[in-house]
Amino acid sequence: MNRLEELRHKMDPLPDGRCLIGLSGGADSVALAMLAAGRENTEAVHVNHGLRGAESDGDEAFVRELCEKIRLPLHVYRADLQGKRDENTAREARFRCFRECMAETGADYLALAHHADDLAETFMMRLIRGAGPEGLGCMKAADERDGIRMVRPMLRMRREEIREALRESQIPWREDSSNSSDAYLRNDVRMRLMPMLEAMNPGAAGRIAETARQMAAENGILAEAAEEFLQQHAGDRWLDYRALGGEKPAMQRRILRQWWRQNAPRMAEHELNAVQTERLAALVTGEVGKINLPGGLHAEKGRQALHLTGFAETLPAEVPVLGEKTDFGPITLLAGPGRGNPGDGKREQEVPAGWADGCVIRTRQSGDRITPFGMAGSRKLQDYLTDRGIDAPWRDRIPLICRGNEVLLVAGVGAGSIPRWTGEKDWIRLTWQGDMPWERIGGKGNHGSER
Repeated sequence: MNRLEELRHKMDPLPDGRCLIGLSGGADSVALAMLAAGRENTEAVHVNHGLRGAESDGDEAFVRELCEKIRLPLHVYRADLQGKRDENTAREARFRCFRECMAETGADYLALAHHADDLAETFMMRLIRGAGPEGLGCMKAADERDGIRMVRPMLRMRREEIREALRESQIPWREDSSNSSDAYLRNDVRMRLMPMLEAMNPGAAGRIAETARQMAAENGILAEAAEEFLQQHAGDRWLDYRALGGEKPAMQRRILRQWWRQNAPRMAEHELNAVQTERLAALVTGEVGKINLPGGLHAEKGRQALHLTGFAETLPAEVPVLGEKTDFGPITLLAGPGRGNPGDGKREQEVPAGWADGCVIRTRQSGDRITPFGMAGSRKLQDYLTDRGIDAPWRDRIPLICRGNEVLLVAGVGAGSIPRWTGEKDWIRLTWQGDMPWERIGGKGNHGSER
């Protein structure tokens, strides 16, 4: 048995279904292509980033020739880096091409040629940057990123045994000249740190890789527990910090990091580092306040919840109140028959038929005022929401029924100047439907006409 066949037995089996191999032309991806050659429903994708000029074009020509030789269907893409040359931009562009190719081919998953040395190097890079346990459980054998199902069947192989197998079988590959550049942390780790660790303790890279695999397995169990908490106590960019206080400190930090990953845009290093995690945890247990986070985002602690802010908001356009159903973003206003009681003024309110004619649903604007139900004078809407404990990040997202600058109903919060309920037969019930977290986790609210 030659060394390539030994690698075939060492490789994790590829799952059933249509497989798309990421083929750069380097030794590792060439080995994966050779090991998968002859398998049904398998194709390859190559992304030419154009970063190295003629060398990049040479990689593409090499990959085309290899795939033709081993009869592996190939798809080639030219990545648009929009004038940028950094590693993160190239990675994001590459995954856009992968996603496009998977959609075009109907592939079930993407196979990548990462090996044990890649895993060990990534572990050390993230350790240096202060990643938490989730970040250190890197490069899983099976993973998902932005809707792409990925597998890494070569994680138990070492870099040199892959190259030795290719040399023995006289299979060429391409060397990326940027791998020797000192401009990238990964290259420093590969060329300086890992050899030093191996000299101190031979076999260190393999043991580091095994540690990363064990952490990934244990992280999966903890991630399930954190996800269960978030499903019960968190939503779109907010988290109930009172509920979080019932968890042990280590689990609190795990939940906060998972909450961040679910809500923040993906960046070069998506995990919060240890310092950022501690600052976020301190905000939860401290006074109302605000801290900076990566990507120009902020964590803001209000009286009701912890919020992730700093996003460019796109608010729903103003819509007229019409008929039995009016949609306003994720919230819907229903108009139906009366039920013989006034409603709570927050989620349900009965009003005379035709009362809402000419009204609109919108979010707050400068100059808005409300006359809280049962009171004689009007107030600024800003003051009204503040007094009811509605956190600032929610105030611009709350649907309002308005007539001009007069606010009549505030979804999930309370009623303004509306007719006192009489129970007449021609009254209708207005009902808000949808998730309104400012109502769910403890704003004081105004019970409207139910006094």
